[in-house]
Amino acid sequence: MHLKEFILSKIFRKHVVAALLLTIVLLWLTMLILSFYTHRGESLAIPDFTGLTMNEARQVAKKMNLRFELEDSVYKADRKVGTILTQNPGPGHKIKSGRMIYLTLVSSIPGQEEVPKVTDISLRQARVLLESKGFAIGRVEYIPSEFNDLVLDQKSKGVSLVPGTRLDNGATIDLVVGQNGGSFETFVPNFTGLTMSEVLILLKSRQLQSGAIQYDATIKNQSDSMAARVITQFPLADSTTFIPAGSAVNLVLSLSAKE
Repeated sequence: MHLKEFILSKIFRKHVVAALLLTIVLLWLTMLILSFYTHRGESLAIPDFTGLTMNEARQVAKKMNLRFELEDSVYKADRKVGTILTQNPGPGHKIKSGRMIYLTLVSSIPGQEEVPKVTDISLRQARVLLESKGFAIGRVEYIPSEFNDLVLDQKSKGVSLVPGTRLDNGATIDLVVGQNGGSFETFVPNFTGLTMSEVLILLKSRQLQSGAIQYDATIKNQSDSMAARVITQFPLADSTTFIPAGSAVNLVLSLSAKE
């Protein structure tokens, strides 16, 4: 039988059809097995693990058939030691059962960072740089200088800091800033009835800084704190008595304050 006759024969066509059917069946079985293996179509919303202890997180993860791994630990003075600070992926993300979640725990030991050089740059730049490294800005002292708003010195506990010195994460750094011309004393304006965002603008205009900020029992969440207004301040408002520029003003805020 010639090749052309074989190709046109019923036997060849039967073999071709059988081969196609077998290929389709094998592909379908392969996709079915992969679907079961990868849990196709099954996804879970990741719960919020932040604030939980490792034991609490382990119980939640076990119920939802999730796995987690401790990726890092970070010191945070305002967070409870041993609780979860962050997670990746974040809460609400859809993932498949059995996938890994990476957690960061609040450490009891402060990490240390090298203090950057913030002299010879503006106060605004110094703030951004120090806060990006995890440091807090303490007292800002203004002194006469031909260079206005330029940071002249950086200190910790009254001692000048050499760039590269290692301090605990979250440590407070005081700044000495130059001021060219004008008075180096200012008076305390009346902050009563102002929101915190309005207070910061007025503080800057009077060359003062915020001291201790307290919220009364009416404040329940972050939204309340943004809407709260000043009910008490110290030092008291006094346009006749001058104090050094850079002095701190302590404030108490409440939702019950009148605008």
